[in-house]
Amino acid sequence: MGTTTIKSTALDFQAIKNNLKTFLAQTDEFSDYNFEASGLSNILDVLAYNTHFNGLIANFALNESYLGSAQLRSSIVSLAEGIGYVPDSKNSSQGVINMSISLAGVSGRPNKVTIPSGFKFNSTVDDIVYEFQTQEEITATDDGAGAYKFTTVDGSESIKVFEGTATTKTFLITGQTENFAYIIPDENMDIDTAVVKNFETASGTTFSTFTDLRNATSLTELSRIYILRESPNGNFELSFGNKTTLGISPVAGNKVTVDYLSVKGGDANGAKVFAPQQQVQVNGVGYTASVTTVSNSSGGSEKETVESIRTTAPFQYATQNRAVTADDYATLTKRNFSSLIKDIKAFGGQDALEPEFGVVFLSLLFNDSIENDTVSGDATKQETKDAIVDLLKDLSVASFDIKFIDPIKTFIETTTFFQFNPNLTSESEASIKANIDNEISSYFSTKTGKFGQSFRRSNLLALIDEVSPAVLSSRMNLKVQQRFTPTLTAVENHSLKFPMDIAAADDVNRIVTSSAFNFNNQSCSIRNRLGSTVLELFSNLTQEVIVDNVGSFSGDTVSITGLQVDSIVTGDAFVKVSVVPSNQSFVTPLRENVIEFDAIQSSVSPVEVDSSVIN
Repeated sequence: MGTTTIKSTALDFQAIKNNLKTFLAQTDEFSDYNFEASGLSNILDVLAYNTHFNGLIANFALNESYLGSAQLRSSIVSLAEGIGYVPDSKNSSQGVINMSISLAGVSGRPNKVTIPSGFKFNSTVDDIVYEFQTQEEITATDDGAGAYKFTTVDGSESIKVFEGTATTKTFLITGQTENFAYIIPDENMDIDTAVVKNFETASGTTFSTFTDLRNATSLTELSRIYILRESPNGNFELSFGNKTTLGISPVAGNKVTVDYLSVKGGDANGAKVFAPQQQVQVNGVGYTASVTTVSNSSGGSEKETVESIRTTAPFQYATQNRAVTADDYATLTKRNFSSLIKDIKAFGGQDALEPEFGVVFLSLLFNDSIENDTVSGDATKQETKDAIVDLLKDLSVASFDIKFIDPIKTFIETTTFFQFNPNLTSESEASIKANIDNEISSYFSTKTGKFGQSFRRSNLLALIDEVSPAVLSSRMNLKVQQRFTPTLTAVENHSLKFPMDIAAADDVNRIVTSSAFNFNNQSCSIRNRLGSTVLELFSNLTQEVIVDNVGSFSGDTVSITGLQVDSIVTGDAFVKVSVVPSNQSFVTPLRENVIEFDAIQSSVSPVEVDSSVIN
């Protein structure tokens, strides 16, 4: 009898059972055996199930060994740490305030008033009260008239307040600390706020401060370094060096304390008013502080997602905490400012539209809480940019200037038509239309909105066709839109550069159109002349041309010249300019361009098919 080879790659139950039956059938004892009509079939079921589950477990275990295929958060975190990447914890939401007190008329008032770190404030977001506090000592000096304005250690009147509850975890060192981890049972810990102190004795007051490995610039056998990492159960582990790798560690008899903030993450973003929980004590008398908000709270976030870890960790490893290439600048910025920045694009000056050597350009997409903050969003952006420059100057190995360039948002407008057969579904036409609207919005929210994300019409149409069995086909017309913000009543020029070529002018269709605005007490818009690249200003009421030349378009650029906008009809601060692209199949953004969706300018229309002619 020949040798039978079992296909060991088959993992499904039936394939395994068939392999076992084939093997047994080729033996003399079972050559004529009816497996399905005997009790042996049950034994084969058990064997097949056991093999099936063992195979799956082996596959799962192998997949969990690689960063690209692992599914469990604990596996992904562990693999990332293996290449030197510590995933971010929850982040505290931060606001900026000015604070002062008045002691006018108070006799014997001191020259200086000092408030230690941890001064607390209450603020409300969506009817929920959150606690904020300072994280450094602040001091105020008498201006001579009893007015005291508090400043930080570096003299700034802008005082940061951090959301969270001050928490201390204490460990008494009784034995060897090398390769030993101390558990901090708090999933809400913000590791960036942690302060690790080592006291010489359990009751002593003399201590030395240890430094987070992520912030260490050099390592010796005498360095005081700690690592805070996420444990498999979602809590955090504290560990120290062993003299050969991370320097010294606490010894038996020492007491280690970890002071940190336990935070609510993104829930506390958007706090606008910060009310002190207590009075400022001066010579044993309490005085109410006056607080003015400079920046609403922002930057609060949840733990770093597994997809972010999977994507960022290899790049962080490649940088080795040094900024050399443009990708290094982007990786280090996103790693250190992930709670504030949604995405970043970095490119060398040689790749700019107007080459500028010795420069690294950074374009930042801030989180929605900052973008939508009309009160203090700009201040938060500038503060973040200043902090990024300080960080990258320290990590850069070459003397490059860092320049920021605002993202250019390019909006997609879609006009969608779908054919459907009402006999193939119990859903109404309105329901199908709503589902298609949702599918389009979902596509743009997940597939666009960040640097480098392209739009492909075929991919979206395929999703639309899958919305319902009643949808027989779909088609889509595309426009691409950019916006400019005019200075009202001023005569200005505007240049809009699109991430693709604009379609050629013809005698039937308007290639360039704009949203409505007021000029000389008339509602007007811009359009191109039929068959021409020249732009004209016309009345939306009478369709008459008011100004016969306000610019032109060519290639990928719309140039508007000598335009006066008195007000904008829609109430927006900007005017929308829409163009028909030369190729409607895809739009690929370059450099600082980002694609987004304009739902207001988009539409979905059904076309009911006569079911009587359909087989």
